[in-house]
Amino acid sequence: MPSQTAKDLMVRVETIGQLFNAPDVNPFSTCPAVILGEAALPLAVREELWRRPRHWQGRRLVIQLPPDQITPDLQPQLVEAVRRYAAAKKEQNALLIQFSRWRGVRGLIITIVVALVVFAIAAILSVTLLASASDIVLGVVAGLAVLFAWVTVWDPIERLAFDWVEPSYENRILTSLTEMEIVIEPDPRAGGSPT
Repeated sequence: MPSQTAKDLMVRVETIGQLFNAPDVNPFSTCPAVILGEAALPLAVREELWRRPRHWQGRRLVIQLPPDQITPDLQPQLVEAVRRYAAAKKEQNALLIQFSRWRGVRGLIITIVVALVVFAIAAILSVTLLASASDIVLGVVAGLAVLFAWVTVWDPIERLAFDWVEPSYENRILTSLTEMEIVIEPDPRAGGSPT
């Protein structure tokens, strides 16, 4: 068995099911995913998102299990399960990106129309009701119209500019995850010998 390196992506679980399914919160456990009550593999992917690694070559996904949980046929089943999970999650992220872009464009069109209506109302008011008003009042009305337009247009622009970034980067991590060597090792903290 090759020795662990700093490049390894280590995931400790108490049962193999905790890799994909969230267990109950248990602060008495020694496994981070169990303590948090989260599925271990998505948690590891999120942690990699925060680290933003650039080099994936030579990295391994090391799943540490109690020795009594390791069976001879677990390795190939786990590799296939991780690949299926990554493919499904990548598809879900692609749909999320597509939906976010569609929602952003639709929201931008609606808010631009609303902003144009507000500008039209401000223009009509400035030549009718506010025609005899001072320049300060006209400036305040114009400033409020611009402020309203900026506030309403900001959210769709932000959605278009930024909402796709995290799912896209997560897809790159998931692609790298499927290309990594996946290894099951006995958890040294669990004691005992592998079966």
